[in-house]
Amino acid sequence: MDLSNKFPYQANKHALKNEGSNLVPYFNETSSEADGDGKVNKKIKDDTPVRVLHLIDRITGYGTTRLLWDIVRLTPPDKVKHLVISFSPDKGKWITADLLREKGAYGQVPKRRILKLLDRWSLTWFLGRYISTIWHVCKALIWFRPDIINVHTTYALTIGVPLKVLLRRPMVHLVPSLFSQMVDEGKPWVPRLYARFHGLFDCFFTAASRCQDELHAVGIPNSKIAPLRGILDLEEINKIRHKREQFHKTIRENYHLPSDAFIALSVGRLDSSKGHIYALEALSSLVQQFPKLYWLLVGDGKQRAELENRAKDLGTYTHMHLVGYQDDLLPYYAAATMFLRTMIFEETNLSTYKAMAMGLPIIGFDTGCETELLKTVGHGILVPNKSVAGLSAAVAQILTLPDHGRELGGRGIEFCQANLDIRLGIEDITAVYKKLRDGG
Repeated sequence: MDLSNKFPYQANKHALKNEGSNLVPYFNETSSEADGDGKVNKKIKDDTPVRVLHLIDRITGYGTTRLLWDIVRLTPPDKVKHLVISFSPDKGKWITADLLREKGAYGQVPKRRILKLLDRWSLTWFLGRYISTIWHVCKALIWFRPDIINVHTTYALTIGVPLKVLLRRPMVHLVPSLFSQMVDEGKPWVPRLYARFHGLFDCFFTAASRCQDELHAVGIPNSKIAPLRGILDLEEINKIRHKREQFHKTIRENYHLPSDAFIALSVGRLDSSKGHIYALEALSSLVQQFPKLYWLLVGDGKQRAELENRAKDLGTYTHMHLVGYQDDLLPYYAAATMFLRTMIFEETNLSTYKAMAMGLPIIGFDTGCETELLKTVGHGILVPNKSVAGLSAAVAQILTLPDHGRELGGRGIEFCQANLDIRLGIEDITAVYKKLRDGG
């Protein structure tokens, strides 16, 4: 099946190639330069590992941190060495920080006991984090000697950009979210920083096609944008998918659900931008028609109390399970009947891709993105943004199908297997690191 018009990463590949971009995945294995006599000689390859310093706001259990961990664990150690320094201490029951420490890739972070002496969110608290992070970065510059600075998330940019100016080392940035999400989170200054200082960035990594459009809109050329070809560990997902019957049983038993219960799954921070409230509102009418329908929401956040109170008001509290943050998400995907993609800004994200790869039919809000995969792949149903009625009707439509949407979900499996293997993305990232280190 020809996906060149359906898959934005592949379409962008040709655009980059036609523009003569230096970015992956289109690097040549060798490069050449002319000597004083006009003769062309191949550059000598430097086989030493590229040393990459990662700067990130905080180690959490969600999207950007998960992708960072995948980069660290999957890049060949003989090609890339990593050191991660975070802007804030860990907050939550995450295991990623421990995994990074086991890899020897996690540097020091600001100490909680020091920050507790300062007023949270005050200027002194921010400066305390900033000074502590700068101190650990300075130590890393001495003993780790990074070749590349890879900035993740947003506050870390306030350190990464000055480092680029002072050290004149290549700096790459993994764009963490859509601009609309940044504004919603109270960080409208980040898109403005991209627009004004993009000349200091050597490369913008992005896993979402809509991010590419937004980067273009603020003046960033294709030559500085590297779309990642894959972001899913398909080997791990395929192993779990082949055990779906096992997890179908255990997850229902763990939450005391009927063995034939329908599970509508949502995954994401408990934040208004994720649209969980719309799924909850839809549930109140659906359980009358489908009394064995249950909603499992995986994630933590500031909206938890609001969701719990609203569920009690609607009388659907017993059909909702806020299961909190989970280190291992895949068993929940394997046990689910369908996936509810209710984000009001994004058209897809890492959680949605995992649902696709697991073969779940997806019901998603239409956020107006031209590269909407539900339209092209056909692995679910697209409904108007923020529409509770549309969400309810789509869930009912899936549940009344003879196979409860398995055939629809199968289209997502095919697409992911063909396009989203994270090892392709790791190849892209590794090639960018090496090319920039070697001065290409």
